[in-house]
Amino acid sequence: MNIIITTSHSMQGHPYLTGFIKDSGLTFIPRQGKGLTTLKKENGADGVVVWKPSGPVLYLNNEEFFFHPNMAKTRIGNIRKLGGGDPLIKAGDLKPGDKFLDCTLGLGADAIVAAYFTGMGVTGLESSRLVAAMVRWGMKMYQSGVGWLDEPIHRIQVIHTDHHDYLEKITNKSYDVVYFDPMFRHPVFKSQALSPLRLLANPQPLNRSTLEAARRVARKRVVIKETIDSGEFQRLQVDDIVLKAHYRIAYGIIFV
Repeated sequence: MNIIITTSHSMQGHPYLTGFIKDSGLTFIPRQGKGLTTLKKENGADGVVVWKPSGPVLYLNNEEFFFHPNMAKTRIGNIRKLGGGDPLIKAGDLKPGDKFLDCTLGLGADAIVAAYFTGMGVTGLESSRLVAAMVRWGMKMYQSGVGWLDEPIHRIQVIHTDHHDYLEKITNKSYDVVYFDPMFRHPVFKSQALSPLRLLANPQPLNRSTLEAARRVARKRVVIKETIDSGEFQRLQVDDIVLKAHYRIAYGIIFV
C-alpha cells in the first residue's frame, strides 16, 4: 500500500514532523495548495497522511485514521466514580504500581486505562510501522486539557516491533500483566472508528508459542481480549473468562 505524507506550508517547520517522517518511513510531498485527490493521483498513492497541529491524520478509502482515546475517557471516568469496575482491571487483577505490556497496541485505549489505573508507564507494541508512528506522535501531541486523561496517555511508550520477537528477547517476569487485543476473528462492525485500523493492522491470530513466551514474561497473568463467540478462547485454552453483561467482548485469562 502506497501512502504519502504532506502538510500545509505553515506546518512544514513543526518540530515533530521530521521524527514522524523517519518513524513512519513515508515519503513527504509538498502540498503546494493541491487537494488530496490530486496528490494521490500524481503520486500513485492509496492514501495520504496530513500533518496537522493536532497530529497526523491518515485519509484512506474515504475514511480518516488518527489517534484518539476512543472509549478510554469514558472508562476512566467510570473508574474514577466507582473506584474500579472495568473488566480489563478485573481480568488483569491490576493493582497500582503494576507493570503492563500491551502487545497489540492499536489505538491504545486499553493501554491508557491500564496506565491510569496503575499510575505507571505502559509499554505498547505495534507491528504496523505506520500505525505505531501515527499513534506514537498522536499521543505526544494529544492535549485534551483533562489532566487525568492526558497524563496516562503521555506515559505510554510505543514500540514498533513484532510482539513475539519482543517477548523472546526480554527476561522472565518482566511485567505483571501481558495483554493481547488482536484483530477480532469476527469484527464488531458497529465500531466504525476502528475500520481503517483493520486495513493496516496485523491480521494474524495468536499462536501457542507466543502465549508460552508471554507466560514466561508475565508475573501474574496473560490476558486476551476477544469476542465471546469467536472460538478463540477455546482454541487458546484460556483458564478463565471475564465477560461484561450484555457485551460480546470478553477477556480470557491465562494464569502463570
